[in-house]
Amino acid sequence: MKLNQLNKRERLLAAAVMVVIILGGYGLLRFDPRFDQIQRLEQQKEATLMRLGNMDIPTEPTEGVEEIKQALDDQEKALMAVRDSAEQIEAQLAPVDSQELKVRISELARDSGIRIRVNEALNPQPLKVPPAKRGSKNKISYGEIIPPPTAGWITQLSPGSMFQRPLQRLEVDGSYLALRRFIHGLDELPYLVTVVRINVDKLDIAPLRGNSQLLKTEMVLAL
Repeated sequence: MKLNQLNKRERLLAAAVMVVIILGGYGLLRFDPRFDQIQRLEQQKEATLMRLGNMDIPTEPTEGVEEIKQALDDQEKALMAVRDSAEQIEAQLAPVDSQELKVRISELARDSGIRIRVNEALNPQPLKVPPAKRGSKNKISYGEIIPPPTAGWITQLSPGSMFQRPLQRLEVDGSYLALRRFIHGLDELPYLVTVVRINVDKLDIAPLRGNSQLLKTEMVLAL
């Protein structure tokens, strides 16, 4: 049947049906994806609520709070004491490559009665950060290294260490009393000097009658 064969009422009814079909199709295309998205959001909400319901939230402690606060205060006081002690020690250290301190050490050796045969800077191998293992999630760290307590003094004071200090190697000859005067005299210097390694042996030359046995000593000083 053709459209011109319909009467006016049938034409209005057909037009209304077409409008409904068009609007229905548009609504289906426009809102169906939104409906799917809303359903996914609802599912996510339900899953989140389920996880929250299964979580074990720790309760706030009601006992021992004052003890915890006191322990924190004690830790802060201990940290401040360590910081103050470190600053005091740092103030006693000589500047890096201090020629004045090296001259003072040579003068002390002469006044103590020992002869310096070797006086040279000791340059140990710099410390390096070990490479990260394959598959490790830890990031590579850079900067200064804190050697383990089991490491020797030379290692702990080597370049790259947090405790790096200049090292001076001496080989000296002298009697026991002269060596003792020299080591104790290091405490009287204006800067802190520490003996981190010492090896003592007898000289091959026999002493003259009435004289003390001469010793050959190798020592490393941290300046």
